[in-house]
Amino acid sequence: MKKLIYLVLVSFFFNACSQPESTKQNKFEFEGIDLSIKPGDNFFEHVNKKWLDSAVIADDQVGVGSYRFLNIPQKKLLEDILTEVSSGSHKKGSPEQMVGDFYSSGMDTVRINKRGFEPVEPLLEKINSIGSVSDVMQFVIDEFKSGNWSLIGMWVSPDDENSDVNMLHFSQTGLGLPDRDYYFKTDESTLEIQSAYKSYLTKLFELTGYENAEASTMTAYGIEKQLAEVHKTRIERRDVKANYNKLAVTNLNKKQGNIGWVNLLKSFGADADSVDVSQPLYYEKLNDLLGAIPLENWKTYLRANVLTNYADILSEPFETAAFDYSKVISGQAIQKSRAQLMVQKVDAQLGFSLGKLYVKRHFNEASKKRVLDLVNNLQKAFEHRIDKLDWMSDSTKLKAKEKLYTITKKIGYPDVWREYGEVRIDKEKYFENVVALRQNDFQFNLKKLNEAPDKTEWHTTPSTVTAYYNPSMNEIVFPAGILQFPYFDLDADDAINYGGIGMVIGHELTHAFDDQGAQFDKDGNVKNWWTAEDYTKFKAKTQLIIDRYSSFTVLDSLHLKGALTVGENTADNGGISIAYDAFKMTEQGQDTTRINGYTPDQRFFMSIARIWRVKTRDEYLRNYVKNDPHSPPVWRVNGPLMNFTPFYESFKVQPGDQNYKAEEDRIKIW
Repeated sequence: MKKLIYLVLVSFFFNACSQPESTKQNKFEFEGIDLSIKPGDNFFEHVNKKWLDSAVIADDQVGVGSYRFLNIPQKKLLEDILTEVSSGSHKKGSPEQMVGDFYSSGMDTVRINKRGFEPVEPLLEKINSIGSVSDVMQFVIDEFKSGNWSLIGMWVSPDDENSDVNMLHFSQTGLGLPDRDYYFKTDESTLEIQSAYKSYLTKLFELTGYENAEASTMTAYGIEKQLAEVHKTRIERRDVKANYNKLAVTNLNKKQGNIGWVNLLKSFGADADSVDVSQPLYYEKLNDLLGAIPLENWKTYLRANVLTNYADILSEPFETAAFDYSKVISGQAIQKSRAQLMVQKVDAQLGFSLGKLYVKRHFNEASKKRVLDLVNNLQKAFEHRIDKLDWMSDSTKLKAKEKLYTITKKIGYPDVWREYGEVRIDKEKYFENVVALRQNDFQFNLKKLNEAPDKTEWHTTPSTVTAYYNPSMNEIVFPAGILQFPYFDLDADDAINYGGIGMVIGHELTHAFDDQGAQFDKDGNVKNWWTAEDYTKFKAKTQLIIDRYSSFTVLDSLHLKGALTVGENTADNGGISIAYDAFKMTEQGQDTTRINGYTPDQRFFMSIARIWRVKTRDEYLRNYVKNDPHSPPVWRVNGPLMNFTPFYESFKVQPGDQNYKAEEDRIKIW
């Protein structure tokens, strides 16, 4: 997936079309409002506090509620589909046969456990036979073709400076911990995660019969830490231009002989004279370490990498070891059911086949047209907001509107479905199925090299609950998964839909003009279309967003990373503003008739608060703040609303309220 695709991971509770009318009406009501909390003090809790106090996180989950945790009921729908199709006979190569047999192969835990770690023994033996640095790299290359990003990270997507053609991009990789900072921070939480990871590696070495398991762990960990030293931080990786470095392969090959770029590309079957090396220091360091670290140590590193890469598809002891490590990061108490684990695996590896079955059963085609109407209305509202900007010149406004109306809209499901016809799924060979599908992914992506980007391609599956903007394609995508309550419902009033999916649509549209998206032109090229003065003003405004959000905290004293979350925060602020203006273009938006005591405007803002209704484990939230480019849900509501005057007017927010900001302190970009 292209590195700058922005994801808004949101989801839904599914409601059958055959629900009683009374139930349909009730779900649109706002119950449990906490009147003891003033809207101007904490609107997120004003709407959600009573729910937060009563909501229970299941032991096999890290959170509950809306946003990404509405994936929980969604996964149950997919499980029902897989249970159905796996019990029948289907034509070979059909979506039903492929997802059904793949699901069955993973559910056969008796067979999987009987095999132990036998599936990876050939790989471990291959590592034992390595006799040179070139052998190390050949093993890395061969494994990459099977989906294992060990020392090489590579993908195919449009050239940042020529979006009409796909090229190879290489990125930093090589780590086992979630991020480079985990190797160097010394706070209690990070040290606990470091310890859990080392215990995990040690356990894997023990399960495969290696002596001196702890020493092997420290060897592998030591190499990872050296690689982490030159990794760019997540904030540094937001710099679009600094992370695009088009380099000649011949020059790379001369300077980095241990990597052997010519052989690497030849082994991949990739024809390229130049490549984009997103983080050059990583590959310089890798080349040096390949010559400096003893070969036996590299073999130990590769063993650790192979075992961690395949642990979750081996026998139960390996899967348990992987979970025991991950739960320290997430706080999840117990492992998910085998069926739910396999739902995730099928969705990840055969997602378009599963998505086709999902759409057939659960997607209302009328939703596609209705949501397209909303998108079109939000585009018009955005255009009007651009016209009224007091900080942007007319020439830049013209370019902005050209880009806005060039955006491609993808809703529901792809016009052209991805096929997996070359893969043969065997219900008795789970491990081999996974590897075959990963190899298919590699070939699928490699075939794009040097070709024009496929404008019909989707980077998420229809059943996935998400939405995204892709700057290199200048497109917004809303799969079927998100087009359901509480984000969208055909029976809902406009206030609910514009405050729900409307806010998400506005969010994705704004990504075309956030700190990263603003550097891409209407055709998806990194090309300046701003006047120098306008861009300086824009940067100053995004700095206000960075500073404001850096002052927000969760878990008492954990500050948000404003520089990491600036793109998403800009999109949240823009999304609410654009959605509100579009709502005011509707009949209900221009009316004042109350429903259950609330004005249309109040229902719009309450809908926004409800779509971010989430309760998570503290461990999960702590690591979310460290690594995720989105702000926690409470600040996705309170943060933008403290900048939005119509909210103040709707709920009579006054000076003295905790989230009150004077007019001159309300940040407005778009």
